[in-house]
Amino acid sequence: MLEKILESYPKPSGKIRENIPQALNQKSCIYGAIGSGKTDFVLHYFTNPNFHSAKKLYIDCEDPRLSLPKDIESLKEFIQTEKISILILDNFCDSMPIDLSLELPHLILISHTPCTLRGFENYEIPPLTFAEFLHIHKLKEEEGLNLYLKFGNTLEQVSDKSKGMQLKLFAQDSINFWILKNFILNLGQRVSPHQIYTKLKKEGNLSKDRLYEYCNFLQHSRILFWLEKFEHPSATKKLYFWDFTLRNVVSYGKNFKAFFENMVFLELRYHFCLEFFHTDKLDFYVPSLSLGILCAPFIQTLQARLNKLGKERELCDSLLIISLSDESLGENLGMPYRILPFSTFATSNKSLLSDIFKPLSTPKPIKS
Repeated sequence: MLEKILESYPKPSGKIRENIPQALNQKSCIYGAIGSGKTDFVLHYFTNPNFHSAKKLYIDCEDPRLSLPKDIESLKEFIQTEKISILILDNFCDSMPIDLSLELPHLILISHTPCTLRGFENYEIPPLTFAEFLHIHKLKEEEGLNLYLKFGNTLEQVSDKSKGMQLKLFAQDSINFWILKNFILNLGQRVSPHQIYTKLKKEGNLSKDRLYEYCNFLQHSRILFWLEKFEHPSATKKLYFWDFTLRNVVSYGKNFKAFFENMVFLELRYHFCLEFFHTDKLDFYVPSLSLGILCAPFIQTLQARLNKLGKERELCDSLLIISLSDESLGENLGMPYRILPFSTFATSNKSLLSDIFKPLSTPKPIKS
């Protein structure tokens, strides 16, 4: 079995991610959400000329042809005999019955969650940002945004139906998928695991421990994220996901505002790398910049939202409104604001957020 696996070392795709670690430790765990390109990153990493002479062994721990630990009982001896320098274990989890007391130049684990085993350095592979999506697929902004809205921010462009099948495989059983689906239906909402548990308990048999355990797994897997309310860490958090299209995958009901808000959340977290929160009236608040952010893909109702800001104006030195395509400067009740298209926001650097009222090159009037 191991001889056949050695002969079938996979080739990486042509999609190369750049905003990831440039050097791996001897023992490294690469983790991240579905479709983030973890396997491709590792395979690309070892195409470097420094590793051309190294003998590599790649084992997919979820390969249906493989029975663990039976089929790899002789792994240590095989590595020594074949002089393997690089061992890659894909779809690995800490509870797998695999002996990792191996001495070789590189032992690489690819997992959904960070490794808790001693001696391993963890590296997160984040979801694609919009700028990286454009770069990888060699797209201009307008065409790229249309595809981004359709397919989401995963490395491969797959249909909603295919994503649904991937989610079911990831969940592994019907109860986990039931839990995951109901979390996804609350994307962009203020909600707690207890509220979701209370709802599901009325629909079927489910223990609180099961739901909380799976919720923790999803959080550690960077599948879902909880965003705290500013200065109220015990208040209900807002729920976001690594792929903003997921609600379309599990429901025919559309909520483009939440979809769009999740897009902005991922840019703030992974492109700008900022600490930020939500408030009652602001979608996002960045304390280090005294910056309030509203997500308004279509700005027809913007004035009504601005009028309701109330005391939260006192938090902000400036206000950024992210739209789908509008761009303008304005003022509401003495509060200056700037409207930017998502594509401009997501391809800018942090200095734009620090100097949010830099004059626009071609300002456009606000549509009523």
